[in-house]
Amino acid sequence: DENNPYYDQLVERPADKYSYQIHFNFDKRKEDGSVDTNWNTAIANEAFRKAWYYGLDLSDYFKRSNAINPMVCENNFYTMKGLVYTSDGTDYTDLVRAELGLGEENGQTPVRLDAEKAEQYKQQAIEELTAQGVTFPVEADFYISASSQTALDSANVLAQVFSDCLGDDYVKLNIKTYIQSVRNEVIIPHLHSITNNGWGADYADPQNYLGQMTYGEDNAYYSDQYSYINEVEETEATKALLDTYKEFTKMVEEANKIYDDLDARYAAYAKAEAYMLQHAIVLPCYYQIGWCLSRVDNDTKMQPMFGSVGDKMKNWGSNADGYTSEEKGVAEQVKAYTEANA
Repeated sequence: DENNPYYDQLVERPADKYSYQIHFNFDKRKEDGSVDTNWNTAIANEAFRKAWYYGLDLSDYFKRSNAINPMVCENNFYTMKGLVYTSDGTDYTDLVRAELGLGEENGQTPVRLDAEKAEQYKQQAIEELTAQGVTFPVEADFYISASSQTALDSANVLAQVFSDCLGDDYVKLNIKTYIQSVRNEVIIPHLHSITNNGWGADYADPQNYLGQMTYGEDNAYYSDQYSYINEVEETEATKALLDTYKEFTKMVEEANKIYDDLDARYAAYAKAEAYMLQHAIVLPCYYQIGWCLSRVDNDTKMQPMFGSVGDKMKNWGSNADGYTSEEKGVAEQVKAYTEANA
């Protein structure tokens, strides 16, 4: 609203240290405690997951974090950008980008999208899974807080994305609610199909990210407490999935052993991360970059991608009257958004 007294003082907030992803539950249960065979069989199928990887255009979902400049939230990696750099200054995630063969983000359309591949994998998955007794659309349960209108609005946008991109004949996103504790009411009883989680590193090494996804390790946070891959029994339907997890884990373990050459270490982790994403056992989602009013110059704050040093109040630039959009170089973005939504 141009008439708002603070209209000219909207400034973009820097990214936090978290990389957000959609995580799959490979050992889902129904509310009565029985095994959700339809979901578990479907999500174990690589073609089923790859249709999501190549098909989901999350641009509208990004707007829930940043309505004015949504594509700045685009995330194509599991590890957070800016965590570590090679000896020549290359960001680690650019090593992953090269392994994946991804182009640079263009601010217009998600670079991961490939409608032709998505459709091919969708049809492959329907054929393979129908033969295994899976019924379509596959229902995916997504839980939100029952008391949050914001969470409901975001979930409705995500449900529409699934409908528009993958088709109502393929996947149906069920929005369900918990009352008080998502951990106790949803995650522990294995009721979720997917969760949207963010991970921030505790120290400067890709192992801190990739080690949360490895197979057969109790301290692998996501594997042990969200995907429940360690609890999946090997069957004809799950063998390929388990083999993928085991190969990824082997690659991470080999990278862990490289401690005398950081460039080689990062290159090995990049190959492991790319392998994980190529097999779509997790789906990169977004970065949390929103807007704010501020008397502090956010660009002068420490912005590490690990640890707690970013909480230090040291050498901050400040302005008692607040910073303006023009001062921070975002006035044109705010104006364009206002005109487009008038």
